[in-house]
Amino acid sequence: MSGRFRIAALGVLWLVGCTSSRHDPGSSAGPAASAGVAVAEPAGGRPAGAPGAGAPVVTPEISPVVPAATAAPAPVAAEPAAPAAPARVYSKSREVMIRAAPRSKSQWIGQLTIGGSVRLKSAEPVRGSKDCPAFYAVEPRGYVCVDGERATLDPADPMLETLAVHAPLVDQPLPYHYGESLGLKRLLQVEGLETPAWPAGIHDRRHMTVRPRSSVAWTREIEAGGATWLWAADLTFVPKDKVKPYEAATFQGVHLTSEVRLPIAFFRRKPRPKYRLTEADQIEKTDAVWERLDRVELTGKSRRAGKLTYLETRDDGHWVLERDAVVVKPRKGRNPWGRPIRLDGGAPEAPAPAPVEEPRNTWIEIAALEGWLIAYEDDLPVFATLISAGRNGAEELEKTETESVVPPSTTPLGKYRINRKWVTKTLITPHVNADDWIEAEVPWSQHFFSKYLVHAAYWHNNWGDGQSGGCVNLSPVDAKWLFHWTEPPVPEGWHAVQVTRKDPSTRLVIHR
Repeated sequence: MSGRFRIAALGVLWLVGCTSSRHDPGSSAGPAASAGVAVAEPAGGRPAGAPGAGAPVVTPEISPVVPAATAAPAPVAAEPAAPAAPARVYSKSREVMIRAAPRSKSQWIGQLTIGGSVRLKSAEPVRGSKDCPAFYAVEPRGYVCVDGERATLDPADPMLETLAVHAPLVDQPLPYHYGESLGLKRLLQVEGLETPAWPAGIHDRRHMTVRPRSSVAWTREIEAGGATWLWAADLTFVPKDKVKPYEAATFQGVHLTSEVRLPIAFFRRKPRPKYRLTEADQIEKTDAVWERLDRVELTGKSRRAGKLTYLETRDDGHWVLERDAVVVKPRKGRNPWGRPIRLDGGAPEAPAPAPVEEPRNTWIEIAALEGWLIAYEDDLPVFATLISAGRNGAEELEKTETESVVPPSTTPLGKYRINRKWVTKTLITPHVNADDWIEAEVPWSQHFFSKYLVHAAYWHNNWGDGQSGGCVNLSPVDAKWLFHWTEPPVPEGWHAVQVTRKDPSTRLVIHR
């Protein structure tokens, strides 16, 4: 979470996140059709709404055999029909839940959002109920309520095209444009602009006032009523002159290979000088520097000069003063499964051929106070970067009568697992008798405990220093890579996923 505010509470998570059938249902229509839900064709046919759906198949007529001299041209065989595109469920809302069972109150295991869709397991509805006309099974698991208003099976639904320009750019480190609020009110309508009749629940009306230094996420900029407006992620309107755009953070960590391996030194806060050995075997400062957020590989050798320690680098014989660097290397020599950590930079050992895929055994080591992170596949480090943890440090959990807690703006130490992931998630810090702090649509958010996540931070560029309200901040580029690398994976088309008992889950080890 944002580290820009001195607060009394750590903050809570904010879960943010109609076209009738083309077929005449007749007197025997099922619950899906009678509720105006576009029902897909049976397996093997064209999906409902597809070009040519329901058209008869025309077979060429073959002429009778006649003498060769007068024979008619041989008939041309009909070309086989193109295979139908897989039927899908399309989201018409910012939050369409994927349930563990075909019941509206069943546990959610995933989520779709604007622009998202997921493949159907079957074109036939599973069941309906009072509050949902039809549930459909989706890939790779779960069920979606298809009501025509929030979710549809019709790819030609005109609202899908209208919403498409407001979908998050999930292939980018920053899925939206982001800026800092200068104090503003969000509007549902603006003068001079006619808006569509949006599906129910598209707007989030809980925080129409956005206090200064909170953030705003938006998709488009428009002119209306003699003013410039930003179309926010929930399709409300924000005055452009009340938002200060953030500068994009370009820092990124390093992927480890046989050529690039630990230990590595990063440089935070300011440029740091390079040192050399003189002919008299003394260390002296040079005019060259490593810029802020630069990195350099280390050989592992060090030497003392008085009270100072210098580390040898792989940069043309240069040395670095140890206290100038953030040195990234494993704190312990073994992984959580007891195997020695390899620092040779080799590739992970190829698993023996087997009918069942072997687990990846992914885990992450985070040094909260030193400000670094290493991602491992089993015993091999594969990625290293700088992070920003709690601005008030890191502490062991303290148990109360009701929960385990740490002080405000502090990162919890311990061992955890990734249990939920969102491509974007709005984070809220509540305040008594005041407007909440809002971090809008925070990208690549991964939950591991209580109110704490590993997530991208678009509002600062102070990597390596404590900056957050207790979460683990990464640069957007690093957060996107880590999100797709960790387990559980987010299935194709999903916006969020929650771990089930059968899912693998990446481990987190957080120390000082």
